[in-house]
Amino acid sequence: MDKDYKNINLPLETRFVGKRIYHCKRIRSTQQLAISFAETNITNENGTVILADEQYDGKGRGNKKWISPKGGLWMSLIIKPRIELDKINILSLIAAISVCEAINETSNLESRIKWPNDIVIDDKKLAGIIIDSSINDSNIDYVVIGIGINMMVDIIKIDLSLASSDLLPQKVTSIQNENKEKCIDRFLLLKQLLKRIEYYLFLVENEKEKRKIIEIYKKLSNTLGKSIYVYGKDIKGYYAIAKDMDLDGGLILKRENKILEKIYCGEISIRGKEI
Repeated sequence: MDKDYKNINLPLETRFVGKRIYHCKRIRSTQQLAISFAETNITNENGTVILADEQYDGKGRGNKKWISPKGGLWMSLIIKPRIELDKINILSLIAAISVCEAINETSNLESRIKWPNDIVIDDKKLAGIIIDSSINDSNIDYVVIGIGINMMVDIIKIDLSLASSDLLPQKVTSIQNENKEKCIDRFLLLKQLLKRIEYYLFLVENEKEKRKIIEIYKKLSNTLGKSIYVYGKDIKGYYAIAKDMDLDGGLILKRENKILEKIYCGEISIRGKEI
């Protein structure tokens, strides 16, 4: 386990998210360390953030490697959400909304959400999110939200790393690459991000506000109304139209046979607007 970390204090506008922030210069994975903290003492660690300058074994969705050199915002947040198990998919959506809004508010960019929680600009990946959770007897023990944002990273190095790995080629970008005239402070972005996450966490605990979260997500989506290809582990790839989002966070698709179905996991590639 990585032990080279120190506690830092930031002037946050939150009640519990970021109440404790551990900063690491170089770490294997913020997600791995956060999970170990949560497993040890979740009650005391609710709201704790693990922040790193660099990761040498960062994790993405589906056991993919997340390239995390210096110049990015690499973090994991531990939470003990007061929600029912059937709402857990919404946490992925509020994380995506929070990252998207924080980036747009601090950089004046217009990033959007590629389902389920990739943040993109013109189909180039700017940020990614991974969710790990512990569930016991239909109760959520804890959730760890891992977030990686390419801020000032060297995109060429990431492209070369992806090309030399077993990952599928993908377009990537960074805030600096998209907004060359403005340098964004990492801690300013972190402060805004944690504020947004806490706001939406309180909303998701209120059953009446669930629809509001879905509507915000839909406005930020770059997927709805598009022709997509769905694939992934144990999924035979198929084409469909992304029609809508359900209140439980599921993506509603119209298959080529015109039958509607709902999915919660998998990977998608976007082909274009619905014809």
